[in-house]
Amino acid sequence: MFFYDKLRDLRKLKGYTIRELADRSGVSAGYISQLENGNRNVPSPEVLMKLSEGLNIPYADLMKIAGYLESSDAQTLLPKTPVNLRRFLHDNDLIFDGIQLTDTDKEWIERMLSALFWKERNRPSDSESGS
Repeated sequence: MFFYDKLRDLRKLKGYTIRELADRSGVSAGYISQLENGNRNVPSPEVLMKLSEGLNIPYADLMKIAGYLESSDAQTLLPKTPVNLRRFLHDNDLIFDGIQLTDTDKEWIERMLSALFWKERNRPSDSESGS
């Protein structure tokens, strides 16, 4: 599979149109279209960085797909950075089991996660509860 096929598949997997990816990444829709149609060579690492941010995937993964890094290199050179889940919920259009989540849906998810983690953080440890 070629880079342009993988880029198109990643974009579609995320549920983005070319225009949405352009808006998210800052890379022009025309350029993305040319990439996906195989009319452009593999983009520069700088463009790949923007596309990785727009697709919300690790930069190293896109660098591997583009052929700049080998699989083992990507793991050692660019460790994964944590994603702020609250920001991710707010900043992305999300789909769950094929259903587009509304802002209200995402707010409820955030509330449930907050309640779950509040409960875990405030549970007495074994030593505090006398067990």
